[in-house]
Parts: sequence; structure tokens; C-alpha cells
Amino acid sequence: MSGIQGTAHPERPSNLFFIDTEREAVDECEATLQSLTEVPPRISPKYFYDSRGSTLFEGITELPEYYLTRAEAEIFRDHGEAIAAVIRPGDTLIEPGSGNCEKVRHLLAYASPGSYVPIDIAGDFLLDAASRIALEWPSLEVTAVAADFTQAWTFEDQLPAGRRVMFYPGSTLGNFEPEAQHSFIQRLSRIIGSDGGILLGVDLHKDATLLQQAYDDSAGVTAAFNRNMLRVVNDQLGADFQPEQWHHEARYNPRERRIEMDLVAGTAQQVSLGGQVLEFPAGSAIRTEHSYKFTLDDLSKLAAASNLRLAQHWLDTGNRFCLAFLAAT
Repeated sequence: MSGIQGTAHPERPSNLFFIDTEREAVDECEATLQSLTEVPPRISPKYFYDSRGSTLFEGITELPEYYLTRAEAEIFRDHGEAIAAVIRPGDTLIEPGSGNCEKVRHLLAYASPGSYVPIDIAGDFLLDAASRIALEWPSLEVTAVAADFTQAWTFEDQLPAGRRVMFYPGSTLGNFEPEAQHSFIQRLSRIIGSDGGILLGVDLHKDATLLQQAYDDSAGVTAAFNRNMLRVVNDQLGADFQPEQWHHEARYNPRERRIEMDLVAGTAQQVSLGGQVLEFPAGSAIRTEHSYKFTLDDLSKLAAASNLRLAQHWLDTGNRFCLAFLAAT
């Protein structure tokens, strides 16, 4: 690991510090080939995002069918002060997968943590986002960590002192498989210790039609976003998928309580990747995303399995989305 806690980044705000970690080298081509041999074949959701994918996703968040962003924003608007109250003055507020650091503003408008730790794998993007926060809150110590937060936290000893509160908004936990959900919350529980907590956002189990429409909009933006994954794989891994030959399908599986999103071959496809040729018969599907939905009982059980308790929760007026505070027991 490189990076030293307490070292200000050159030409950055004096209250901004940077920890750069060594990320494990992964043969992405081999990993993708392996996932495409699973049943069903899969491609990691990380390939959704290049510049076009990010633009398409921004468009999705503005669609009338996609309620998630609006529902979460409503919760922060209507309950922001109560939510922020779980953060005590001087706490260390940690945000894994912080992205553009925009959602933490809802908390900083009311709370007074001593430090904020955004964590993201993209170091340059992270520094730009963290700099904006540091400039707007000059009394806040901002320690940006360039790391894959889903892997072991080798940087834990370099984090600022203080009671720790994790901030994991959105509905990203639902993209983890159930075993990985438990492993991730257990890791966070260990890191927050005996007196911290986790502010966690989840999408709730609800009417299947409403859920399916959110992932298969009438304008076809989600379909374009899904197919763009194949362009990203082509660009990054040297594959030769023909995205226009694949169509988007999304369905809600009520038994598993998850959205299942696929790309389905319209005709028989041959795809070259990493020196291998993969055969996909017409009608065969590649799974691109699972998005699990939760009940409050699910959250209570998830918390209890990690020595946490569901201490508080806030819902939007349509009871579609939940922001929960899991407190150490």
C-alpha cells in the first residue's frame, strides 16, 4: 500500500488528505471468460459504465418509471435532520463507493462529523469530488481513499480516529448476491466497532409491475444502457460483440425478490474474446444484473447476523425505498 495518512495532496485544499492503495491486478479478460461459462452466462455490472454508460444512467434516473432516485431524495428532504442526528459531533463518516460525493451533502447540511472518508476505486475522479467537499466544508477533515472497498480494507489503520458511521446510500447492496450482502455488512460491522453504525439505503419489495417498469422503461433508455455493456467489453477487453444483435429483458422474480436483467441474442452469435470463440444460440441470454429487494424483516435479519440492530428507518411516502440505521449492539 502506498499513501500516508496526514499528507496533504499537492495543490489541494489543506483539509484534504489522500490514501492511495495498491489494487490487486486482475486478468479481466480471463475473469469475463469464466463468468460467461456460468449458468446462466454473466457479465459483471462494472462494465455498464464508460462515459456513455454514465450518461445513459443519468437519463434513467430522470425517467418517470424509475422511482428510486426520487424516493431516496424525498427521504433526505423530509427527514434529513433526523437522519443526520445519528452522526455525533466529531464522528468519522465513511462512504464506501462515494462516487461524486453528492449524497453526503444531505448529511453535512445538518451533521458535524470530525472527518469524512470517501472511498472509490477511481483515484483521480475521487480526488476531484473530495476536493469540492473539502472546499465547501473547510473545518472538515477529508481523507480520500483510492481503493476497492469490496476487498480487504488494508488501509483501516490509516483512517482518522473517532466513532465510525458508514454511509452506504442508494440501492447498491441489492446488486450483491445474498451471501455477499452478509459478508459485506459483516465487514462494515467489524470496522465500525462496538459503538458505530451503518446508514444503509435499500429498495423495498413491492408490486412486480412497478418494479419491472423501473427496469424496462417505455423510452428504451434502460435497454440502451444494458446493450452499452457489450460496447464497453469490446473496448476494454477486445471482444467483438454486436450489441445491436442483442435485446434487453428485465423481469421481477418474486420468489427470489430480485430484478433479473438479461441481454438476449436475437440470432445465433459467435463472439471472440481472449483468443477464444464463444457460441450463443438464438434466444440465449447473458445475465447482466441482479437487483435484490428487501423487506424490513430482511433488514432486521441482515443486521442481527452481523451483531447489529435495525435502530431506525425512514421511508418515502410511497413506502418504496428505505434508509435504515443499523447500530452496533
